[in-house]
Amino acid sequence: MDGEMKEMKKPTRKAAYIAKRRERTMRGGGGAPRNRKTGSAARRMAGNREKTRVAAHAPDYAAGVSDGATIRSHEDVKSSSEMTEHANGQWNKRYFDARGGAGAVWTRVRARSERYAAGYAQGAGLKVRFCLVPLRKKASAVVCAEGDEAALERVLAQLDTLPLQEIVIVAGGASDRMFTLARNRANAVIVNLPQQIDADVGRALGAKLTGADIVLFVDGQEAVAAPVLAKFLWECDGKADVALNDLSAGIGKFRNRKAAARYYEFMNATMNRTDLKMNTLSALPYALSRNAIDALGASALSVPAKAHAMAIMKGLRITIGTSAGSGGRSMNPAYWALSAGDHVEAWKEVMDARGRRLHFPDGLRNRNALGEWER
Repeated sequence: MDGEMKEMKKPTRKAAYIAKRRERTMRGGGGAPRNRKTGSAARRMAGNREKTRVAAHAPDYAAGVSDGATIRSHEDVKSSSEMTEHANGQWNKRYFDARGGAGAVWTRVRARSERYAAGYAQGAGLKVRFCLVPLRKKASAVVCAEGDEAALERVLAQLDTLPLQEIVIVAGGASDRMFTLARNRANAVIVNLPQQIDADVGRALGAKLTGADIVLFVDGQEAVAAPVLAKFLWECDGKADVALNDLSAGIGKFRNRKAAARYYEFMNATMNRTDLKMNTLSALPYALSRNAIDALGASALSVPAKAHAMAIMKGLRITIGTSAGSGGRSMNPAYWALSAGDHVEAWKEVMDARGRRLHFPDGLRNRNALGEWER
């Protein structure tokens, strides 16, 4: 009797839980019971991979500490731009001497550069933020100041951390404070015009004044993080002539897009470059190689849509840099009318060079039936 009473006792909570899990597993509804040993092994493997990744980058950090320590004895290196130039020069030497440029992937390049920069700042004993990019060529930036002092300060703060030979700042009717912001940069080239000008014209003027091998064009109203801008410089360092801002991510269906965005994508389609989607030189930021600027002419940048069409016609190497900001005023609904005029001008230029049908064949009409008649 006592044995029967024991068998009728209510099972413990743990036993009930195990029985329920087994029942659900047999029915296919709950999956297999968790293997704690397997889970622990997976965590250990993930931890080991992370340690291996950190260890692989440790030499870059150590090299940065060593190179940063040398800056303390350089009394001639004082400004932030000079320190950035020195740091990037040392990083370039180490990176390319080790043949790190061949077939490099940007994510790995970025990780290695960040670790070296952290070590360099530690070795120099300075709280300075660097955004280093291994470049074989000299780079500059062009920005058109459009009256917003706070916005310009944020934009320049990001550019200060990049390895730029010079920053060309075009300002029309600049205030005293804006002029002071520009002059505080040792590597700044300032173009102070008496009256405010169109931003596209200002950038074209800035492109004419710089002789750098890579030129980064940024919006004076919208700051973009330096690590994002760095990708554009890296793309134009011997790999591409034009690096565009990627506006296509999450843009939605064609019918739901803004008018200006439709122009951009339709332009690329008519130029047989559907791979570029809606990305264009009308959207900031972007970067150009010296080869691209010489082929297009700096003045062509005053009409971005026309410059974009010319870049495709001339067979320049065009790639997508990365997604960076909103594209500036190019996506502003108030800008669509100006954009429409620019695209009409661009299409006229292309049709004059390639004919009215561009690359599209006319296989349905028998135009020989017209004889010599012309409209």
